[in-house]
Amino acid sequence: MSMKFDFRTKLLVIVFTMSLVAVLTSDILIYTLFGVLSVYLIIQGFGRQTIKYLIVCGIFIVLRLLSGGQGITILMPEMFLFMVLRILMMVMAAQPVIGMPPGEVVAVFKKIHAPNGIALPVTFMLRFFPTVRSEFSDVFSSLRLRKLLSWKHPLDAMEYIVTPVIFRSSRIAEELAASAESRGISNPGKHTCRRKIEFQKRDWIMCVIAVCVTAFYFVLERTVA
Repeated sequence: MSMKFDFRTKLLVIVFTMSLVAVLTSDILIYTLFGVLSVYLIIQGFGRQTIKYLIVCGIFIVLRLLSGGQGITILMPEMFLFMVLRILMMVMAAQPVIGMPPGEVVAVFKKIHAPNGIALPVTFMLRFFPTVRSEFSDVFSSLRLRKLLSWKHPLDAMEYIVTPVIFRSSRIAEELAASAESRGISNPGKHTCRRKIEFQKRDWIMCVIAVCVTAFYFVLERTVA
C-alpha cells in the first residue's frame, strides 16, 4: 500500500533536493541520492516511473564512466552529462507533485495563505505539464500512422512535432484558464477540496527525515571536499 503525503511535504522535498543539486560535487553522493529519491518514490506508489528513471540514470552514468569525465565527442560534452543527471534528480523529486489535482493544490495554498501570484502559476503549471505530455503522445501517434517520423529527415520530423504541439498547447492553456475561472479559482473566499487536507504524522516524519538527510549530505560534501 502506497503512502500519500501532503503537498507541503512534497514541496519541502523538492526544495531540499534543489539545494543538494546545487551544492553536491561528489559523484558518489550524487549517485546515492538517486537511491534515496528512488525509495521516496517507491513508498508513494511510483515504482514503474522509478524503474524508468533509474534506467535513464544508469545510461548516463555509464556514459560518464566511459568518457572518463571528458564527454562523448562534441554531441555529448561532460557538462551535458553533468546537467542531465542533476535535472533528472529534480524531476524525480517533483514526480509526486506533477499531475496532482488542481483543487487540492489551490486548497493547500489557500490554507497556508500563499499569495495568488505564487499559487495560481504553480497550480496551472502542475495541470499543464501532464496535458502537454499527452498532446506529445497524440502527435507522435498521428505522425507514425502517416509515416512522417524518420531519422533520415530529423529537421522535418521536428517541425512536424513542434508546430502542432505549440498550437494545441496554446489552445489548451486557454481552455485551462477558462475552466479554472468557471470553478472559482479567483474567488477570494474559502476554497475547499474533496480530499481531506491535513498535515498528518507521516508528513512530520517525512519532513524530519528530509531535514536529516539533507544535513547529512551537506556534512558529507564538506568531508569529501
